Formats: sequence, C-alpha cells, structure tokens
Amino acid sequence: MKRSIALLFSLLIPVTAFAAVFQAAGGDDELFTVSVPIQDDLYVAGGLVHVNESVAGDLIIAGGEIEVSGDINQDVIAAGGSVNIRGRVNDDVRAAGGEMEIAGTVGDDLIIAGGNIRITKGAVIEGDAYVFGGLLIIDGLVKGNLRTAGGDVILTGNVNGDIDVNSDHFQIEGVVKGDAQVISEEAKVGENAFIAGDLEYWMAKDSDPYSSKVGGTAKFNPELRAVTKDVFEATAKGALKVALMAIFGYSLLAAVLFIFIMLLITKTYFNDCSMKAIKAPGRSALIGLLYFVVTPVIGVLFLITVIGIPISLFIFMMYGFMIFFAKPLTAIVLAKSTEIRYGKKKKWSKTKIFFASVGYFIALKVIGIIPVIGWILVMIGVFIAFGAMLDTDWEKWKKIS
Repeated sequence: MKRSIALLFSLLIPVTAFAAVFQAAGGDDELFTVSVPIQDDLYVAGGLVHVNESVAGDLIIAGGEIEVSGDINQDVIAAGGSVNIRGRVNDDVRAAGGEMEIAGTVGDDLIIAGGNIRITKGAVIEGDAYVFGGLLIIDGLVKGNLRTAGGDVILTGNVNGDIDVNSDHFQIEGVVKGDAQVISEEAKVGENAFIAGDLEYWMAKDSDPYSSKVGGTAKFNPELRAVTKDVFEATAKGALKVALMAIFGYSLLAAVLFIFIMLLITKTYFNDCSMKAIKAPGRSALIGLLYFVVTPVIGVLFLITVIGIPISLFIFMMYGFMIFFAKPLTAIVLAKSTEIRYGKKKKWSKTKIFFASVGYFIALKVIGIIPVIGWILVMIGVFIAFGAMLDTDWEKWKKIS
C-alpha cells in the first residue's frame, strides 16, 4: 500500500525530490516572505520577495521587488526591479536592478549595477565596491577600493582605499585615504572633501576644483579623455544586459538557477527521459497531456475528505511548482535530446548541456510570445518532456517493486 501511494505521488509530481531546493511565488504581485531561518542555501523567485530571517548558506534571489533584512552567512546574488539589502552579508553581494539600496554590512566585495543606486550612511563594505549605473550615491564606508561608472556619482561617505571614478558629473564631500583617478565632464568638491593620496584627473573644463583638497600631488591628464569612450561603451553593454534581464523578467534567473541545480544533482535521469522522448514522442505527449489534466482532478477528489485536505494542498502546491518550472525542465530534455542525436562521437560536458538548456529555455520564452502557434508549439514541447519524465519514473518504479 505504501509503495502504491509513493508511486502515485511520483507519477503526479515528477522530480519532486529536487523541489525543496527552490521557493517560488505564483504571481507578480504576490508577496513571498521568508520568515523562518534557513539552514542551507536558499533559491527564491517571485514578484515581491522579502527575506526577513537568516540564511546559513548562499541567497540567490530574483523578483520584482526584493528586500533582504535577515543576515546571510555567505554570498547574495540578486536581480530585480528594486533591490534593498538591509541585513549583514558575510561574503560577496552581486546584484542588478532598477532601484538599489545597500543599507547593511557586506563582509567582502560589492558588485552592483542598476539605474539608481545608494549605499546608505550606515552601510559598511568591508572589501572592494564596484558600482555601475545612472545615479550613484555613496554615503557609507568602503574599507577597500571603490570603482564606479555612471551618469552622476556622489561620494559623501569615506573610502579607505583607492577610487576610480568615471562619470558625467562627480561630486565629492567625503574622504578618500588612498589615491584617486577621476574622469568626469564636471566636478564639484565640497568643503569637507579630502583625498589623502595622489590624484590624476580629467575634466571637460580647464579648471582645478581639487586644489587644497589633495594630500599628495594633483595632476591633470588629458590622455584620460580617451578612456571615457571605452568606459561608457562598457557601461552601455552592461545596461543592455540589465535590459535583457528585464525583458525576460525574474523567471530567467530562476530558470538558470533551476537548470544548474538539476544538472548538478542528477546523473542519468534526464538522459533516460530524452531517450523516451526521442523514441516515442507521441506517447510522451499524450502522457504529458494527461498529467496536466488529471492532476488537478485528483487534487479536487482528495478535498472530499478531511484527511485528504493536506494531501490535496500538497498536490496543488507541487503542481504549481511544476507549472512554474515547466519550461526549464523542457529545456533540459531538449538539450539532452540534442546531445543524443548529434553528440554521438563525443559526449557533451555538463557545461555545454547547461548552456544548451539555457538557450532552449530562452527560445521557448520567445516562441511563447507568438500568439496561438507559439503557444501550441510550447505546449507540445512541455507535454512531451513531462510525458517522458513520467514514463521514466514508471520504469524506475517497476524495477524496484
């Protein structure tokens, strides 16, 4: 009896063994809150995501609005419309977003890119800071070096190391204990500003606003003007990457993470699934169609009894999880199928399969934009992939039963 129940859940919910690695909120406006401590890595995606408790490992997060107020023991990798980090992060922070605010402590390096970025007065960056965007305001303390590229850069905080600034407008009110290289069209130097080391700079106007504010030597270098083109070209490329991320939404990052974990923790599962999809695509498509039709019906049937309510809720939760990650799973099956068809002479590395899977996922997203025909093609692909996974689960259960 126990085996029959386990088999039922295995067939209803493919690859459930890996589902606990991720958390995903359903809608773009749905608030997802992490309110209990996490003793491992956390991968979370949603419209509005708030992490209020500690995470013992890495935090990899994507969403429309992200707020991290809990302490993170290792790295934070984040992408979203707005990103606010208020807790302590013991290692690196790598983030991209439209509006960004760093208000906590970063134990190592900070690498961020966005539209408007602010490192608040109470923030402490214990390593180096790499900040790229439109409006950059650094009010906090950077214990290492600071490198920035942006439209407007305002430095009112302190930097213990060197600074490298490339901007249209630069304003300094804080203290730099190391050397400085500043390339800007215009510069404004406040009364409390001070650069303890040497300064090399370029400005559009032939003036020296840094006089008496430099402890070492101040040198105007006209050759630095040529650097601005390369810098802003690089910044434009970075902006393009952020724009592409915005086009595909937070689901792209969630999918990439999901694909990475699936390939990392499975050995032959997706290879077996792909073999079945290649040998009998029609059978797989039919099984996949039945899965998406029958699973919610079974969930409703469990609601009839009080005892069945928790089972029903679990089925619907995992069914929603499968729908959320349907395209990444399909992408992996497509990538493995391509390897089987065209990689007979040399087996593909996991890195190659990973990039192929991400490529197929993006293709599915693009095709899905096309009305009717695109939707039908994506659904057929999903049905074949899920049918192959269910068929593989069934074969495995027959061997152990």
